Amino acid sequence: MTKKEILKVSLKHFALKGYENTSLEDIAKELNITKPAIYYHFKNKNSLYNQIFIDYFKDLKLKEDLKEYIYTMGNFFIQNPYIAKLFSKELSCEMEHLETDTIKIVSKTLQTLIKILKDTKINPFFLQTLIISSFTTYANTLKVREKISGIVNDPKLLINFHIIDEIYNTINLYIKAHK
Repeated sequence: MTKKEILKVSLKHFALKGYENTSLEDIAKELNITKPAIYYHFKNKNSLYNQIFIDYFKDLKLKEDLKEYIYTMGNFFIQNPYIAKLFSKELSCEMEHLETDTIKIVSKTLQTLIKILKDTKINPFFLQTLIISSFTTYANTLKVREKISGIVNDPKLLINFHIIDEIYNTINLYIKAHK
């Protein structure tokens, strides 16, 4: 069993059940390994949990360009729905499970946005909140949109809805309005 396989299954468990409700026993059972096999790669549950964030965010390449930034973040969360779900959970509990070194890696997203917005008076954290919450909510609500589109009979909720373009256009207009 490789470290990468353990991380993949762990991500799914943490994303679906949260930190508190995920056990290393459940992860080991799905992988058909023993709990000590997990400890061979990870010191403890928290170490495993933090490694998930480190692995996903360390290689995230962000350019100091608003459009590239938004498109990269959008694709990142849309292509990784479990990390979108897990990141939402972690934000809602104020990153209580993340170690300082992990937060430093994750916060490079905000550091890049600070550089992008350096010539504006816009609060980067506010904009980051709009961007991240929009993409994580979008990634986490496919089933909700399917249910609602059937009720309100509006296929635009699912079809011809490109969240990345929508977010970029909205943020771009916001920035122009506040220059």
